[in-house]
Amino acid sequence: MSNRKYIYNTRLILGGIFLWELLFWALFWMVLWMMDAFSNSAAGQLAFKDEEKLDYLWVLIPVIGAFLWFVTWKNKRLQQLGNERILSLIVQPIDSSRVFLRFFLFRNAVVFLIIAMAQPVFGNKKVSGTLETMELVLALDVSTSMNTRDIDPETSRLEVVKRAMNQLVNTLHGEKIGIAIFAGGSYLQLPLTADYEAAKMYIHEIETDMVSNQGTNVAAALDISAKMFSKDKTSKAILVVTDGENHEGGLDEPLAVLKENNITLAVLGIGTTKGGLIPNNPDRPELGNKTDASGRTIVSKMNPAFIHDLARQAGGFSVISESPYPNLEGILDNIKQLKRTKVEGIELDIKENWYQVPLLLGMICLLLFVLPIRLYRVKK
Repeated sequence: MSNRKYIYNTRLILGGIFLWELLFWALFWMVLWMMDAFSNSAAGQLAFKDEEKLDYLWVLIPVIGAFLWFVTWKNKRLQQLGNERILSLIVQPIDSSRVFLRFFLFRNAVVFLIIAMAQPVFGNKKVSGTLETMELVLALDVSTSMNTRDIDPETSRLEVVKRAMNQLVNTLHGEKIGIAIFAGGSYLQLPLTADYEAAKMYIHEIETDMVSNQGTNVAAALDISAKMFSKDKTSKAILVVTDGENHEGGLDEPLAVLKENNITLAVLGIGTTKGGLIPNNPDRPELGNKTDASGRTIVSKMNPAFIHDLARQAGGFSVISESPYPNLEGILDNIKQLKRTKVEGIELDIKENWYQVPLLLGMICLLLFVLPIRLYRVKK
């Protein structure tokens, strides 16, 4: 009688899976180490453009589990059929090494395709391209009225502004951004930069005590913002964010400068027309609220008429928000519609994508996995 077995050799299969997983992951981590994937240096470092896709590698656990369950279940069914003589009459001999090889190919195809999806990048290459860019200055009101909590009892107008500006920065792609702050006077906070993380850091640190001279001098804000732009022939825009209260006038000259230099003006009004009290110290509400010379409590109200009129005079656009989470779609849509300047013939250093290597390995494994079945069916 033939010595070939009619059930799966689970010891061979389990041993093969254990040894291959141990060898594969040891080699995988060795390759990552040799290619500086764990280094803090960016030069020549192996990385993954879509690193979150590597989480899909956990799918190996249910894949291996399902395969082992199938082998165990199949063995039990075969053993129920009787001894080797009976099995030889109704089933073909089982080659456990071939079964493991089939699983080995399928398993590797899954792993390599997931790694390809994560898009490994390594080394730099120079490419010529075209860059669309523009310059945007955020002019943020830091007068004490921005401490008013009329939008949300737990959140000041300034905190709402910070939240909105972070949202705006997160939508930028290639634009240069600068920050100016103003109250009774105006100051450059961040020169034009493409470092969006730095911009968000500066936004986070803005407080109303940064400008001792109080008021809402929008003219000074427009003047310093216009001076922040480069001389490059690129689209330029200023976004003024204010409650529009107690503005000091004198807007004719800075508005003329904006029109002369083709600088677009957008105005975002923050606050409510009902208004609210201005705390003496936003961090210590027990110190009370600001009062006027007569001792009456001051109520700060957002001035929508000024905000709309300012945008109209500049030929720009305005948005009013009374929400703790301002909807910036209107402003963003208008900014995106501004004509971008195309800078052509620039050379960019980009990480070289090597997704083709694991993709090719995965496709080869998948092809070898499928091919034996088709050949067997043809011969049959």
